Amino acid sequence: MRKNHYPLADCPTMEERPARVTQRNLRCEATGEFRAPKKGEWYLSGAIVEGYRAPADLNTPYHIAKLIVVGQEEKL
Repeated sequence: MRKNHYPLADCPTMEERPARVTQRNLRCEATGEFRAPKKGEWYLSGAIVEGYRAPADLNTPYHIAKLIVVGQEEKL
């Protein structure tokens, strides 16, 4: 796994996944923004960093993330 690709702690909805992509091939990548996430946005958190989806508008700032698809050649 690359240094800036983080595993998901939450399961993305089927609408968020590209066609024929399993959860094994999804990771979060930091966007460089540091702010309070809005409902439904992905953010990074934890002592062992993972991607989470905000259940509601949050008041605490976090590193904002986006979902990415990683290749089959990476060891998952």
